[in-house]
Amino acid sequence: DPVTMLLPPQADDRMLAALNLGHFGVKLHASGDAGASWQEVATPAFPPQPEGAEGVPWNLMQIWSLEAALGTVWAGTLPGGLFRSNDFGRSWSLVDALWSRPERAAWFGGGYDAPGIHSICPHPQRAGELLLGISCGGVWVTRDDGASWSLQAAGMRAAYMPPEGEGDPNIQDPHRIVRCAAQPDVLWCQHHNGIWRSTDNAASWQEIGNAPLASFGFAVAVHPRDAQRAWFVPAQADVRRIPVDGA
Repeated sequence: DPVTMLLPPQADDRMLAALNLGHFGVKLHASGDAGASWQEVATPAFPPQPEGAEGVPWNLMQIWSLEAALGTVWAGTLPGGLFRSNDFGRSWSLVDALWSRPERAAWFGGGYDAPGIHSICPHPQRAGELLLGISCGGVWVTRDDGASWSLQAAGMRAAYMPPEGEGDPNIQDPHRIVRCAAQPDVLWCQHHNGIWRSTDNAASWQEIGNAPLASFGFAVAVHPRDAQRAWFVPAQADVRRIPVDGA
């Protein structure tokens, strides 16, 4: 079974696994015993697409991210939708305040044809605060449990755009964003064009310019206590998605 994303065992051994079964569509399975057994649960679904609505089709292509915090499970999808479940996958609701943002019309796909939410970063000390990384749609933050959203990708640079558009925060391609658990206002990002770090909870981003080998990649791990330490996996861009020099 092609598993596209996994929510690892929670404190009560519950897990979620997202599958992409091609012709049969996207499916979601849950386990209550750390993976010993699985049962199919509900799959996030978009509402009917209004007639004349522009942009990507309102159809679930893939579950690209899963995260749990404070009793809520979040799912990020292609094409750029954020869903929440308060019953561990038995039902889902689209976060309409983000989906309805007018800026979404400018989002576009990176490696896929449609934009996608790949990073979901709850703030461990502030309930209702959530940060998202969207490819290609920048960094979005809510501080009221999804009721409103702000774009916070200032400082990022998109070298794949014309010079006058490189700094547009709404078309940035952060491949992966991770918080430091002990210092959650520090975030590290592997971007399509380099590595960025924020020390002010995404109010601004600074490029780490001394890591030329890691100018492209996807994986990020941040030390749980030392916010100044993070690990990356350098890769070759763009069509050859392999480690640098095959290392």
